[in-house]
Amino acid sequence: MALIPAWLPNIHPVVVHFPIAVLPLAALVDLLSLFWRRPATLRNTATWLYLAGTGFALLAYFSGRTGAEAMTLSELIEPHVNAHENWAFRTTWFFAFFASLRLAVSYIFRPRLALLLAAFVLALGGLFMLVQTAEHGAVLVYQHGLGVGGPRQNDR
Repeated sequence: MALIPAWLPNIHPVVVHFPIAVLPLAALVDLLSLFWRRPATLRNTATWLYLAGTGFALLAYFSGRTGAEAMTLSELIEPHVNAHENWAFRTTWFFAFFASLRLAVSYIFRPRLALLLAAFVLALGGLFMLVQTAEHGAVLVYQHGLGVGGPRQNDR
């Protein structure tokens, strides 16, 4: 039994949706922790969500690279793939650094409001990068049909 169904070119189209969902959820929980009376639990939850989202981002990045290397790309699509990959690289490594910082903020440093606000603003910058990465990926799928097979003869 194959781990990947025959209709799926690689795991990237499945995995990519996890960081897109988990990282904004982490930022939302992070925002809520700024206004909660006892924020430690929410702050720690946000940290672990940032870590999980980063893990998924790493998996999405490397599965995307592997998937792109396995394809023959036209000269028309290659710049779009490169732009998507560049944004994915920056976003993934930003969140790898940021998740490390969040671990320190949650478990090492004394949480001060200025530090927590600065971390949240950094997270917003990372979310902007995530949106750019997703936007470039959407262009590849929805405008260029990359990774999407047309209907087969027996599907019509």
